[in-house]
Amino acid sequence: MNKRYGRDMKRSHAQKELIDCHDCGAPVSFSAAACPTCGSREPTGPYVQSRAERLRHRAEEKNDHTLLAMTVLCLGIGFSYGSLMVGPWGAVGYGLIGVIIGVPAGFIMNVSRRLFG
Repeated sequence: MNKRYGRDMKRSHAQKELIDCHDCGAPVSFSAAACPTCGSREPTGPYVQSRAERLRHRAEEKNDHTLLAMTVLCLGIGFSYGSLMVGPWGAVGYGLIGVIIGVPAGFIMNVSRRLFG
């Protein structure tokens, strides 16, 4: 009886490892790199992100936009101030100072958003 039970377990395990190919529907091993019937490189189908992964990517994208916006804003303010008060070289200098201030300010905004909500 134990032998038969062991054989049934092996058969059911082998059947669980086979899945239907996403493209042609033929049975293919779950660990196969390609479908032997149609040659599909993704027999299990395309990767689908979970909700948590999508939310994390959106937050990272929002952080990138915030950092860029803060840097451009501080650059613009520094450039404008320098061109009005000093001249063309002052505009470049104050614009550089604006970038030096804008990058850490954007980083602080991103970190504080993650910490406080």
